[in-house]
Amino acid sequence: MKILNLFNTLKDKLISFYHDKELKKKIYIIIFESDTKLGKRFDTILMLVILLSILLVIAESMMSFNLFLQPYLCALEYIFTAFFTIEYLLRLYCSPKPWKYATSFFGIIDLLATLPLYISWIFGTARYLLIIRAFRLIRVFRVFKLFNFLDEGHALLYSLRASSRKILVFFLFVLIMVISLGTAMYMVEGNIPETKFDNIPNSIYWAIVTLTTVGYGDLTPETGIGRFLSSIVMLLGYTIIAVPTGIVSASMFEYGKKAKSKALAESKNLKRKRKNTVDRSWKTLASEYIVHEKWLTVRKEHVLLPTGAEINDYYVLEYPNWVNIIAIDEIGRFVMVRQYRHAIKQTLYELCGGVCEADEDPLRAAQRELFEETGYGNGEWSLMMTLSPNASTMTNTTFCYLAIDVELLSSQHLDDTEDLSVHLLTEDEVYNMLKSNEIRQSLMAAPLWQYFSKK
Repeated sequence: MKILNLFNTLKDKLISFYHDKELKKKIYIIIFESDTKLGKRFDTILMLVILLSILLVIAESMMSFNLFLQPYLCALEYIFTAFFTIEYLLRLYCSPKPWKYATSFFGIIDLLATLPLYISWIFGTARYLLIIRAFRLIRVFRVFKLFNFLDEGHALLYSLRASSRKILVFFLFVLIMVISLGTAMYMVEGNIPETKFDNIPNSIYWAIVTLTTVGYGDLTPETGIGRFLSSIVMLLGYTIIAVPTGIVSASMFEYGKKAKSKALAESKNLKRKRKNTVDRSWKTLASEYIVHEKWLTVRKEHVLLPTGAEINDYYVLEYPNWVNIIAIDEIGRFVMVRQYRHAIKQTLYELCGGVCEADEDPLRAAQRELFEETGYGNGEWSLMMTLSPNASTMTNTTFCYLAIDVELLSSQHLDDTEDLSVHLLTEDEVYNMLKSNEIRQSLMAAPLWQYFSKK
């Protein structure tokens, strides 16, 4: 009876674990996305483990290491395989479409990264297929987002800089290719008596000199399969020579188009500036306050336009400065509020925001408003943009801040007239609300659109 109860309890927990959407969302953000602190940290650790596991496979192929390090190398391989197995299962668990992930390129590579050790229990040499983990190093570009060159120079220098990312990716691909081909040749020729393909580094050396069409001839395969593989590598060497040339040529062509477009744009801007050099400011002939309340100050002015026309009753609204905040917690969720807006009689999702007190620093005001409305604080803060709510009639400025890795510090601290709820939304949810016009406040939509434009 106790065993049955234990089984039912375990079954219920597994079902609850499988259907835990919040947990899946957290794991998904960490594993599949790299814009958060935890996501970047995970990808960095994953990359290091991949590199170490590749070095381990290479070391295992060298007989001098096997004499005294074999037990330790074997133990490390079991640890690495366990790591990749757990990672693969977590990816399947948190993926919205597990089958789509499993049949994708990286899904197949992730699976192949775990299988060889298990297969080696049946077929010994299959464990050297672990070298296929090298393909997963392509993920390094998600973490570091390298090669965003902005400086301009001469056409050739520009082309080299603009092509550097593609060239480095191409170099990485060639590196992966020679490692894989060298490993394959070692598997084919390694058991031949007195073979020179006696370890993976020697085999990789052969793959490099053959692929680059140098072919010193100091290592030559003896078996039919080895010679066939050697022929394939030679043909591949001729096909890849043209790739870097094509990349640089395309970049030079693109540079010419951009230079021409830039010159045309500068010419148009120059003409526009010449037209706008005349002072277009209005002159105030008279001014008086007609409303001076806590939340609204209105002055009526008599103004003279540059055209000579006059407006006797031009109204200017004086407001204190405002702030709003795009707040994102440690796992990438947007901290937003939902409240009723009486003027349009709708309840809306919004960013946290509010009024700057008299002589209050905008950053301090933003941090105070976020804490009072949501209880969140700390994190890394930066000013995204400043906006004029209505440059025609309103005098104030809205300061828009981005707060990354904020954390929950306490409950809300609302005024008697405030009635709002806190919501933690994913990046996709916020983006979809923007596209569907659910975020109606223009001063909040503007910084959100800028945020997503840089993604």
